[in-house]
Amino acid sequence: MKIAWVTPFAARSAIGRVSSTVIDALCDRNHEVTIIRSEHAKLSQALSHATSVPISWWQDVSPQNIYLETDVIVLNFGDNYDLHAGTLAFAGIVPCLGVFHDFYLYNLFNRWLVHNGLGEEVHNREARRVYGEGVVPLATKAWRDEATVEQIATSLPMTEWLGRRCGAALAHSQFYVHRLEASCPGPIAVAPLCFENRDVKPLPKRNGTKITVTTIGIINPNKCAHSIIESIATSPLLRTHCEFRLVGAISDGERARLEALCRGVGFGHLCILGEVDDATLVAELERADIISCLREPVLEGASASAIEGMKSGRPIVVVDSGFYADLPGDLVFKIPAPLEISSLRETLERLVSNEELRRHTGIKARDWALQVFTSRAYVSVFEELSEQFLRAKPLLAVSHRIGQQLATLGVKDDDPAVDRLADRMRGLFGGNNR
Repeated sequence: MKIAWVTPFAARSAIGRVSSTVIDALCDRNHEVTIIRSEHAKLSQALSHATSVPISWWQDVSPQNIYLETDVIVLNFGDNYDLHAGTLAFAGIVPCLGVFHDFYLYNLFNRWLVHNGLGEEVHNREARRVYGEGVVPLATKAWRDEATVEQIATSLPMTEWLGRRCGAALAHSQFYVHRLEASCPGPIAVAPLCFENRDVKPLPKRNGTKITVTTIGIINPNKCAHSIIESIATSPLLRTHCEFRLVGAISDGERARLEALCRGVGFGHLCILGEVDDATLVAELERADIISCLREPVLEGASASAIEGMKSGRPIVVVDSGFYADLPGDLVFKIPAPLEISSLRETLERLVSNEELRRHTGIKARDWALQVFTSRAYVSVFEELSEQFLRAKPLLAVSHRIGQQLATLGVKDDDPAVDRLADRMRGLFGGNNR
């Protein structure tokens, strides 16, 4: 197949890293791949992942021309407009296959509005079209920054807003597939996330040294660093034996908030490294004894840091929700959602006091992750989904033309006739496929 892969490709992008691995695997399978970079602003190639395939920028290509020149256009969606602006130049314009790396896409939607000079009226109109009249009060609060992330994630994640604009969709976990099935007119599939493994040494014996709890990735409030700090600070065992390290980009505000919390509870063993290079990340993974992959709420389709932690042979602590709920219970340490400090503290105490448990669980998790989160498994699912998408493209084109004709007749998106027509068109596909 000739594939146009629309993705961020900056070295700091985890989705860019996934794309790099998948593209290499597709090329090994004799597919012809070109990269179309989706970042809002053009970046230096020196700060990108290495690749041998041709690269262009979304600002320099025509979606219609790319559609005519390729078999499949793949849009990699993530909840960051600066990295994924270019995907929105294709979505809904020509039939594409969307890869939904994040389940929560409200920020992408919101920043798209702002960058295009669109306001509350368009914001609420689009929310109403996707979720119905009942969501408008929440949409109004969200636009005015008066809604919580939890409220938006539950009722207004905008997953479906992009699902409706794709001809096929690939998810990385089961928990949000129903949203794609309800919105995307074409085939649906689920593939386990993959990326190239880092060379991390096995977890060694610590011989009485401090136990290191580590969080990796962009450090924002939903990473629950405050919960780790509170758990350690309220446990004599953990306070004596633990240090907590944060490895990833962090805002000045979040850094100040966490440092103030540490001062308030008297915890002096927090180290905030900020964004680091690959060599430092490997060193930090090797230093870690326990990796916290807590999220509240869960916003991503799958967790690169959780997979990274498992592949490094470290025990990981997760919430029992979203992607993390699907991980085997004997390979990770699950905290019931909503997260409670008492449960988290008990789990950390068990891990800190039992070195054999840490090492044994880490080894099992590593063996499992290396078998499951592979490029071979990912490409196998992607190829089958692409074939289904190619067969569906003529019907998708018919649907698109009918939609345009209805629009010229003045039929609105929220007209009941549109829903009836959409159901009939879905029937032509024989239902969504997973």
